[in-house]
Amino acid sequence: MLDWIELAQEKKETNSEILSFQDYMDIFQKHPYRECRPSYQYLKDMLNYYGKNEDQSFKLFETHHPDSPPVYGQTKTQQALYQNLRNFSEEGMNNKFILLVGPNGSSKSSLVRKLMKGAEEYSKTDDGCLYSFSWVFPIDNYVKGTLGLNTTPRETDIKTFAYLEDKDISAILTSELKDHPILLIPREYRREIIKELLEDYPDLYDSVQKSYLFKGDLSKRNRMIYDALLKNYKGNHKEVLKHIRIERFNISRRYSTSAVTIEPQIHVDARMQQITMDKRLASLPPSLQSLNLFSLQGEVVLANRGILEFSDLLKRPLDSYKYLLQTMETGSLNLQGILTELDIFFVGTSNEVHLSAFKQHPDFNSFKGRFNFVRVPYLLDYRKEEKIYEDQIIGLKEKSLFEPHSIEALCLFAVLTRVRQPQVKNYANKKLANIVTNLNPLEKAIFLAENKVPERLDSESGQILRSGKNELLEEFENENLYEGKFGISPRDLKNMIYRLTSESKNITIVEIVEYLEKFIQLKNEYDFLNMTPQADYHHPARFIALIKEHTLNIFDEEFRDSLGMVDDRSYEDYIRKYVQNINAMIKGEKIKNSVTGKFEESDQYFIQEFEKSINLKEKAEDFRSHLISKLGAYYLDNPGQGIVYMEVFPEVVSRLKESFREEQKKVIKNVSRNIVYYEAEMDISSDKEKEKTPLSEENRKLIKGIITNLNKNYGYGLTGALTLIKYIIKEKY
Repeated sequence: MLDWIELAQEKKETNSEILSFQDYMDIFQKHPYRECRPSYQYLKDMLNYYGKNEDQSFKLFETHHPDSPPVYGQTKTQQALYQNLRNFSEEGMNNKFILLVGPNGSSKSSLVRKLMKGAEEYSKTDDGCLYSFSWVFPIDNYVKGTLGLNTTPRETDIKTFAYLEDKDISAILTSELKDHPILLIPREYRREIIKELLEDYPDLYDSVQKSYLFKGDLSKRNRMIYDALLKNYKGNHKEVLKHIRIERFNISRRYSTSAVTIEPQIHVDARMQQITMDKRLASLPPSLQSLNLFSLQGEVVLANRGILEFSDLLKRPLDSYKYLLQTMETGSLNLQGILTELDIFFVGTSNEVHLSAFKQHPDFNSFKGRFNFVRVPYLLDYRKEEKIYEDQIIGLKEKSLFEPHSIEALCLFAVLTRVRQPQVKNYANKKLANIVTNLNPLEKAIFLAENKVPERLDSESGQILRSGKNELLEEFENENLYEGKFGISPRDLKNMIYRLTSESKNITIVEIVEYLEKFIQLKNEYDFLNMTPQADYHHPARFIALIKEHTLNIFDEEFRDSLGMVDDRSYEDYIRKYVQNINAMIKGEKIKNSVTGKFEESDQYFIQEFEKSINLKEKAEDFRSHLISKLGAYYLDNPGQGIVYMEVFPEVVSRLKESFREEQKKVIKNVSRNIVYYEAEMDISSDKEKEKTPLSEENRKLIKGIITNLNKNYGYGLTGALTLIKYIIKEKY
């Protein structure tokens, strides 16, 4: 049970690293880039350390941490945070307060928590190590020697007190602001050293030149101690630096080390206390005891060289954060006449209601220039919304089973409550305007998440819609009622999931639809349920109908695929033959017969049969031209790769499968007549057979095979599969 002690002793603790000033300068010379980073550059490097996803979001935010859940989506918000850090690099200081604004529960605080967590982990790596220092004062007889018979000789020419043991130390004064060690070097010499060491990093040097590391100085107390010792040692800097102990520190939100959150209650964020009269410090050298030394305290002090979050900033009285105006402008805090330089990434959160009230305040314009407002809306991508609840679903699996597409249906409903109907006036391209204004909210949500155009659109319209996706996404971005400002929040959705699990052991789309039909009656509790409908938009009852139809269509396809019937057509060969024939027909060429070796005209009968089997509604010439163009584009994008026609033309495969539907209907009707008997024979809780029914062995085997396939291929449980089979037969067959 105590083996962990040996393991812990073997493990290197990064925050236990102690160095002399000389040893630190050797590190500084070896790693000048790493040691010359203000907080904005440090956080930039931290985000780059975790890397980016294909959509340019940062991997940090989707990383799983036990005390900091992943944040999905919010790519624009992440990029805005990173851009602000880049702007600070150009300014040489954190000269803006970043205020994350959005509706309640849109992950504002979670984003900040992820930044802090990333900084915590990064500070424990070699790339992210951070150093500060303390003043060490040895006991008198350590230097002068001891008295009596047992006198132990001491080394009189000791180079540093940094490595002394506790028994040889009379006092230690820490640096509350975690002053950077290079600030110990006098400014004029420090500038030359930084210039020389950053010769290979011109961009960082340009930024550091404007920062406190280049232009600033030690904090008030450290400066007083340094000057007093320098005077005592008759101007010998080397003797002063003997008292310096360089210490590595780790960022920690839990222990408020360079990662601090200020809650919205009223209190002062920084304060000062005199420490010279503290009896514990009576052993300080006489030259220091005569000084009026002060200790700085409070959240701002603790957060220096890191992140300071003001949670729900605008809930606090205005006077409690007015000091931020000067702090943002000068990079320093005036505390009872003591000007203290800060290196803090200031970030806060606020909801839209409090921001609207703040905008009416007479002082708002003063703050506007020093604040950068970063929007954090609800997600409009239902696939990323699903990821938010993955851990919750796993945690509830012993209590309830969520069948496939049930959470998908819930997340689709959430997104539909957040989108607005496109307006013709917002689009310069009239064709695009006509297409997007005819999208229903479900089609819009699916397109935004999967880039999948509605099947009812022809090929040309589909291309226009895909090319105009960014316009659709950004249509209402600059309006007060932007998409994602209203609708159901992830917090409410989590509560809905808990309620569903308390009501059902197996949750299918049937239970989801029934629950949502009750939920939309709660108009007194949710503002978005009272919005004026615009066609199918802002129309909760229509949302449910659309989602029900959509999810049933998905299950219908899975159900038919599970019937065990085989389409004797090879879709790959079938599509290849069609493409070869229309290509030859368009170019006026002949096709080589693989059997006879002769060149023959394109098979017009086969072309017409193929187009009939996919129920082609648009002009045949336009459809053929689109397929050839798409194939050409694929060749250009994938040079040298073989063509897999089913992958290039998935929409054609879907249409071919639909033609097989009529044959499947006969089998489904047979299932519908016997499903009740099958269910009566089964004890669902134990999966044991009960007394026999008129169900024949052939039909029993058929239904059992369907359920097995649904489980094996799509993950449905026995209860969920039976529920959905009965439901779809009732609704569609």
